[in-house]
Amino acid sequence: MQKSIVHMILVVMSVVGAVGCAELSNMPRHINDLAGVWEYEDKTGSYIIRLNEEGKGPYDWEDGWFETHELKEGVWKGTWLQAGNDREGGFELKWSVDSPVARGYWWYTRIGKERNPLEPGGTFTMKRMPSSLTGGK
Repeated sequence: MQKSIVHMILVVMSVVGAVGCAELSNMPRHINDLAGVWEYEDKTGSYIIRLNEEGKGPYDWEDGWFETHELKEGVWKGTWLQAGNDREGGFELKWSVDSPVARGYWWYTRIGKERNPLEPGGTFTMKRMPSSLTGGK
């Protein structure tokens, strides 16, 4: 009887460990893990961003460009540029263990010639698009 209880406890621990690892696998660990198609969403709408192995890539809004500078311990940092409206800024996103969606905020570092704009940024989310919706890329 005691052997079956110990066996059952070991099975449950294995399942819990596997589920925990599966949840963590949603969180990219290295910048090259960001390569692929992402959906950016904020209060104004959503946009598709296609990132290369360096975590860099374009998006359609105002001829935008997204650039990753750091990905460490679930925190994603970088910069963005919009040539179409002459603006640029930074961003920081964080993943939680229980979600494949990164949540964070963005800010301005330049609007036109103004290098320290007072205009606030905002919050946004990023989530990887399923490969079935992006043609396997």
